[in-house]
Amino acid sequence: MRLISLPASPFATRVRIAVRAKGLDVEIVPPPSGWPNDRRFRDISPTGRVPVLILDDGEAVWESAVILELLEELFPQARPLLPADVLERARARQLVRVADLYLMPPMVALAAPQSPTENSRLLDQLADALTMLDDLLEDGPYAVGGSLSHADCAIAPVLLAARVTGSRLGIDPIEALPRVEAYARAMIRDEHVVEALLEMQEGIRRLVPSR
Repeated sequence: MRLISLPASPFATRVRIAVRAKGLDVEIVPPPSGWPNDRRFRDISPTGRVPVLILDDGEAVWESAVILELLEELFPQARPLLPADVLERARARQLVRVADLYLMPPMVALAAPQSPTENSRLLDQLADALTMLDDLLEDGPYAVGGSLSHADCAIAPVLLAARVTGSRLGIDPIEALPRVEAYARAMIRDEHVVEALLEMQEGIRRLVPSR
């Protein structure tokens, strides 16, 4: 199997965490030259985005949350990244949705130049989403169930992205949120998470000079 990935992408980073935590033999490769407009890449990723998982038979699967679920089903013998308890599984999936629907959109918008009024509105939206996350996180080192799950694969890269976004605007958006702040510190103690986050950090650093 191959994973088409970019280091700087929070969505690709979540899949890299899962692949390594499960100990899967997956080759991690960059997208082809000319993406996302390359026609061949669009044939396997209609959105023109990463990540894309290419299975051994050539089948392509896109959307990071779908890839996470697929890896659970394809490799049930590998380390599980969803809790055994049905309600905890639902909570893990819920946190992935929080990342996708509430945390990432304002950060994506803030990556482009905005008016001061729009910047303020988007920062308020991000702050509201982070406050919601602070209410949802458990007190333990992991988001749900006491061990690494899809929730952590999704949330940890998003929090790094939030801090990068905030530093660009002269703020730290998570420092006043006790559970989120404690969670971010705990996550860098997990070897699979920290490896992927360091890759993401380096990928973002390489993007900065080109802006």
